[in-house]
Amino acid sequence: MWPSISNASTGSDGLKGYNLILLDDDDCHVHAFIYADSWKSLADKIDEGCVCVITNFYTKKATGSLKPVSSPILINISHSTTVEKVEEDDFMIPRHKFEFVDLGDLFGIATANTNIEYPEFSTDVIGVLEDYEGLAKIKTVHGDRNIVRFRLTDGRHSPRVTVWGPLAVATDTAYKACAARPFIIIMASVKMKTFLDYVQINTVPSTKIYLNLDNEVVSAMRQRLDEEGYVPSERTLSSTSSAAVIPPPIIETITLKQLSEKTKSEFLKSMFLCKVKVKNIEESENWWYDCCHRSNCNEEVSKVEGKFRCFKCHRNYPIPQKRYRIAVLAEDETEAFSMVLLDRAVKRIVGKTATKLIAERIDNQATLTDYPDELKAINGKDLSFKIELNENNILLKSAVYTVTNAFDSEITASSKSEATNSDVEVTGFINNKDGDDVQNDGTTPDTAKKSSEEQSTRSGKRVEVLEAVAAAAVVVEVEVDEPLAFDMVEEEH
Repeated sequence: MWPSISNASTGSDGLKGYNLILLDDDDCHVHAFIYADSWKSLADKIDEGCVCVITNFYTKKATGSLKPVSSPILINISHSTTVEKVEEDDFMIPRHKFEFVDLGDLFGIATANTNIEYPEFSTDVIGVLEDYEGLAKIKTVHGDRNIVRFRLTDGRHSPRVTVWGPLAVATDTAYKACAARPFIIIMASVKMKTFLDYVQINTVPSTKIYLNLDNEVVSAMRQRLDEEGYVPSERTLSSTSSAAVIPPPIIETITLKQLSEKTKSEFLKSMFLCKVKVKNIEESENWWYDCCHRSNCNEEVSKVEGKFRCFKCHRNYPIPQKRYRIAVLAEDETEAFSMVLLDRAVKRIVGKTATKLIAERIDNQATLTDYPDELKAINGKDLSFKIELNENNILLKSAVYTVTNAFDSEITASSKSEATNSDVEVTGFINNKDGDDVQNDGTTPDTAKKSSEEQSTRSGKRVEVLEAVAAAAVVVEVEVDEPLAFDMVEEEH
């Protein structure tokens, strides 16, 4: 979250409102905006890291530049919006999401921007912090400014980075406090500029910096550096209208035999719930795959010349996402079919992400080719599978079904804790909810904050819901045509 400041605004010290990035259990992130007059009533209910239920909002098309996420929609939170804080966390919701760009692609993306000064999107990058120059003060047309400079490298490319204002002070403090080396730094929502044939990375008000984040992607980055023989630099530190309520669709519970009869084209993309027993797991198949980072893309990526390439999105990534994909034989009293359980379904049953399970096996010196006991334990379970009928089921009459979600009344979310936190999180604003002492000249980050080290326990009361679902005849869910990831509405936001 970060404030929008405008000299033309009449609110407290020019506060226009607050920007939020929201993340849900489908790993979809959303940009939302709250105007200053609505913020006062909601400020005590919204903090970074908290889980909320937000109802009665409206959406609009995002416009402007430096959008922090990659989808063209923005949520507006108005006076009629209700925000309810959920005290118990949900292990299904990840703590962070990034849309990383490979450092080798930065120059091409930066030069392709039609508006070099204000590109359409900001950028997320990850790498090793090198050649740190320490905190300095320089004179600008806006007065003296604090800055820190360093290089960001992935072992192949090393763009220069400049961090401005109070964010620079916070970054310097964080750098001195970190112990583990090399320093893996994540910079979310940065701005790129080009000079001659190299790229310069600068911070903006929405920028957030993480040093040695306790996260799977940082572990994967360290592993990649080790595999490629990276040697760190030894340079030392120097000196309003409410939306209409649409009833969610009801997902029908049917038998497997009834499912096999749904072969008409009208059932394409339809969802059904089937109560089954897992009779066998195909342990000969790989249980995870490397996936694209985009919210609306589940394509497997391929390693090409040291980069991970998604041929559907035509993008490269330094580190891919790890997602579950396992094959099982499931039966009920009427039929038995082979089924493929996708990431969300397996994550729901196991209670941890694929990356987390991979990291645990590496820590325990287990080989990744061996099938994990956590997945073997699925065999023999009585489960409710949410199944989506695809083109193969309808056009080719395939009897291999795709499971997009699973429900098990024995899951206890509190025992499947999946909390992640960073050693240091640095954000581009001071979390002053009343809007006091917030200034911004539109060129450099205005404020900085070292976020509170909240240890979000990934637990909750989901078990109560799952028990109710297991006993019910139908499941009600909200379905949308495309993932809801949202962008900025105006450049000054």
